[in-house]
Amino acid sequence: MSAELARLADLEELGGPAVESALLASGWSGERRNPSKSWATTWRRDGARAWVQGEGPVEVEFTLWFQEVEDDRPDSDTYLDDLYDAAAAKIPEVVSQLRSGILGERLEEPEGEVADADSYVEHHAWRVMGKELLVGVKQDDTGTPVRLVVVLRKPGTVDDAAGEWL
Repeated sequence: MSAELARLADLEELGGPAVESALLASGWSGERRNPSKSWATTWRRDGARAWVQGEGPVEVEFTLWFQEVEDDRPDSDTYLDDLYDAAAAKIPEVVSQLRSGILGERLEEPEGEVADADSYVEHHAWRVMGKELLVGVKQDDTGTPVRLVVVLRKPGTVDDAAGEWL
């Protein structure tokens, strides 16, 4: 994933067509879910998923790990805490891979908190080439999976549709 993130970080503008070209060059398979876009918004490769969300500068979210939430658990709070802990335990490994990968020397700690940080159960963020790179655990809604994601986006902005699958 470091190679994909490096290609995306090097893009002057994170636009849908440019992101699509970078993902295709890296061997991702595009799937078109939103007919209003000229580029694929969902992608798959080697068990990982990616979503391209937004319009102008887009947000690219890679899902590295996810666990469906089972509704029939007797102690749902403990169960969700266990899922969050399992996903959060993977963050240091991803952080280590990113720091030792192609982007490693270019990763800068952000000044202050990143946009929508409260949407993540746990996260780590950097600035890279004028963009924000975030590794975090999230669950968009109680009925959705708990996910470990890597997000690349323009800093300081969050698309209102970012929580929706486009």
